[in-house]
Amino acid sequence: MKARSRLAIQKERLESMAIKIQQKDRELFERCIGAQVSKDIAHARLYANECAQVRKVAHIVLSSQLALEQVIFKLDMALEFGDLMMDMKPIVGVVTETKGRISNIVPHIAAELGEINTMLDDLGEETGPVLDNTVDVAATSEDAKKVLEESSAIAQERLSQTFPKLPELTIEQSGAVPEPLPATGSEAEVERRLYDYIKVHQGNLHLSDASRILDVPQDRVKGALDRLVSEGRIVVE
Repeated sequence: MKARSRLAIQKERLESMAIKIQQKDRELFERCIGAQVSKDIAHARLYANECAQVRKVAHIVLSSQLALEQVIFKLDMALEFGDLMMDMKPIVGVVTETKGRISNIVPHIAAELGEINTMLDDLGEETGPVLDNTVDVAATSEDAKKVLEESSAIAQERLSQTFPKLPELTIEQSGAVPEPLPATGSEAEVERRLYDYIKVHQGNLHLSDASRILDVPQDRVKGALDRLVSEGRIVVE
C-alpha cells in the first residue's frame, strides 16, 4: 500500500531529525556547563535557554514519530484483517493532528503527510463512507486523541531519560529580571556576547531576538554588530 510506505518514510525522517536534535542538545549542554564552571552566568543562561528550546522541538518531533508508528501499526492491522472502515477514522485523525504539530518545524514532512491524508481519504471513499466532513476528525475521534496523548507522554518520558537535567539557576524564567550589563566599560562585553550568540545560532542573527536574549537595547546590538564587521570578525551577507 503506497500510503503506508510513504508514512514509513516520514517516520524515518523524523527519527533522523531526532538524532540531530539530540546531538545539538549535547553540544549546547556542554557549553552551558562549561560556562557555569567558569562562573560566566550570562553565557550559561544563554546556552541553557537554547537547550530548553531545542528540547521543546525534540518533544514535538519524537511524539510525532511515535504517533506515526501507531498509525502504521493500525494501518497494518486494518489491512491484514480487512477491518479498514472501522480503523480509517482514527488513522486519518492522527495524521491530521501530527501534520499540524510539525508544520512550523519540518514543513516538507507536514506537506507529505497532507498528501498521505488525501490518499487515505480516497481509500476511505473506495471502502465506504468513513468520515463526516462537517466535523473535525481529531476532535471527534477518541481513538485518535488517545494515540496522540500516549505518544506525547511516552516522548516526554524518553526525553527525560535521554537529556541531562539543565542547571536550574541558569534557566531564564519568563518574567525574570536578566542580569544587567555594567554601566561603564561594557561595549567590549556586548561585542563578546553578541559574537558568541552568533556562533551559537550558526551565523544567523535577528536583532530583536538577540536584544531580548542578551538583554541589550537593539541600538547597542546594532553598534556591536557594526564593530564586529569592521574588525573583520564576521561577514554580513
